[in-house]
Amino acid sequence: MGKRHCFTYQRDKDEFTIVEKTDMVEQYFSYLSEEPTKLETYASQSGSDAVLLFDADENKWTLIYAQGSGIVTQRTARRRADSASRSGIQLSSGERVGVNAPLIEISDSNIGDLSKSVQNKYLSHTDLRGIE
Repeated sequence: MGKRHCFTYQRDKDEFTIVEKTDMVEQYFSYLSEEPTKLETYASQSGSDAVLLFDADENKWTLIYAQGSGIVTQRTARRRADSASRSGIQLSSGERVGVNAPLIEISDSNIGDLSKSVQNKYLSHTDLRGIE
């Protein structure tokens, strides 16, 4: 079995920090495999705004928002998670995990496709000469 990593996001720190407690990491992954909806509740009870899980066996990231987290917190956590899925996260051991691994979002976010709709709204009418 490959290594599993769990990172929690707190909006006041504005970063994902690694969870060192093995039992807590295993709890997150057991909820992920059994009942993913419990992850949102468990994340909010543990004081996190979002949780980012990395499974080395499957080489994928999973993002879960805590129950009751706001749209700004969700968007910021999503940006940080997107960055982690592209460049990975460096552990204290010096190892970098999750480089170019896909990101799956489990929670039903409030974000929607706002960024895509804004880009489509403005970029579809723009060329190199400017806005038409």
